[in-house]
Amino acid sequence: MSKRLKSPEKINATTSSVGENLNVPAKESSASESPELTRISLMDVAKRARVSTATVSRVLNNPESVRENKREAVKRACEELGYVVNGAARALSSKRSNTIGAVVPTLDTQTFSRSLDAFQRRLKEAGYTLLLSSSGFDSTVELDAVTTLLEHGIDALMIVGHTHDPRMWERIDRQRVPCVQILTLDTRHPSIGYDNVAVGHLIADHLVQLGHNQLGVIVGTPPTNDRVSNRIVGIRKRLAGSGLTLPPSCVIGDAFTLADGRQAALRLLNAQGGGPTAIICGNDQLAFGVLMAAASKGLRVPEDLSVIGFNNYDFAASLSPPLTTVNVNLIQLGQQSADYLLSQLQQGRPSASTARIETALIVRSSTGPAPKVAGRRRAKQAD
Repeated sequence: MSKRLKSPEKINATTSSVGENLNVPAKESSASESPELTRISLMDVAKRARVSTATVSRVLNNPESVRENKREAVKRACEELGYVVNGAARALSSKRSNTIGAVVPTLDTQTFSRSLDAFQRRLKEAGYTLLLSSSGFDSTVELDAVTTLLEHGIDALMIVGHTHDPRMWERIDRQRVPCVQILTLDTRHPSIGYDNVAVGHLIADHLVQLGHNQLGVIVGTPPTNDRVSNRIVGIRKRLAGSGLTLPPSCVIGDAFTLADGRQAALRLLNAQGGGPTAIICGNDQLAFGVLMAAASKGLRVPEDLSVIGFNNYDFAASLSPPLTTVNVNLIQLGQQSADYLLSQLQQGRPSASTARIETALIVRSSTGPAPKVAGRRRAKQAD
């Protein structure tokens, strides 16, 4: 399972050899005595498994070097005795903590929960534990989280996007910790993602081809969210190609939740002049909120208003109407990110500085031709 960062607890005990445990079972005691805790040592495991302490150590640190029957005996002894390896001692010996850190902007959306799940599963298969932190889209909080992870001795790190406090990369490079950025393509540092400008262009082109010339955009935290900022650049480029613009007043950049999406849509739709005929959202959760706002105003989707989401969340196809969105292969994103870091740790072999993941516009029923009679829609909005 993923672990959130906690301050390490002090252990008021010493270990006699690498790999000794932190957890100890209760020693048998009489009813009049308070139970004591005894430390289970490597020697205890060796005696139970009827092998040498050197064999126990090899099983714990390099199991492939030990015959299967002895491996099984040691594993069985560890389980019976409740033996837990002292990770700090092992790290001192191997110079590895077998932990990999990740800092993401939020855990509230499937954008990160799905990719992190795939990331963590891949790490677990390789014997690594994930240490996870959330920055709340704040670069200062992100810097503090990365610093704390480095202090905990992580072996590698995953971060999101390419816009960070400049001090962050200095600290990562000083520790010589492999790091990969996700959801972006960056020639300066290893990254796995997609071209957000191109995706924004694709979304806008779909709407322009349907006849829309008044667009609205609902997203969270540009310009600190470089993924969204680049998407808006792509949208504006495509509109400019048709002699259209996206005024700043048509971009709402402080929406994060479903309720935020609904309120932002109402702000756009209540604007003087009738508001946009199509709204592009930073994710499907915001788009869900836009659909709610449209229903509250008696607007039909897509006859009166077209709506596009992003990331193809698992509920997108089940909305009414089913949501047009951009599918991002978040599973592939998590897996490739883990594979890159593991390759750096295990073989140290060079790999490409950037890798692209699959994206595709999924056209469903929430987008359609622009309303032909604008006055009819304005009349609905005035009701």
